[in-house]
Amino acid sequence: MIDVNPKQFFKLVACSFQVVLLQLVFSSSLLACPTCKDGLHADGSAAAYAMSILFMMGMPFVILSCWVTTIVRLRQNVPEVDEFPSDDLADEEASR
Repeated sequence: MIDVNPKQFFKLVACSFQVVLLQLVFSSSLLACPTCKDGLHADGSAAAYAMSILFMMGMPFVILSCWVTTIVRLRQNVPEVDEFPSDDLADEEASR
């Protein structure tokens, strides 16, 4: 089980809340440029174009988060070495 630090968890939740709040406040300006906004309201063909742009903008973040998650999980499974073997043990193994 993963130990969660309450302070870090609170910071993560607060940051996520701020991002969502900013997206809601500035959603009209974040959707598209003025020309694309006009095209979205005229017919539905521009909606597919706008969604493809959002998809392409989101993919680097998805790929990066997958890499970070994989690295963190691999790092958690590696046991820590408390001390290195002494020279006596290395000499015994070398003489065999």
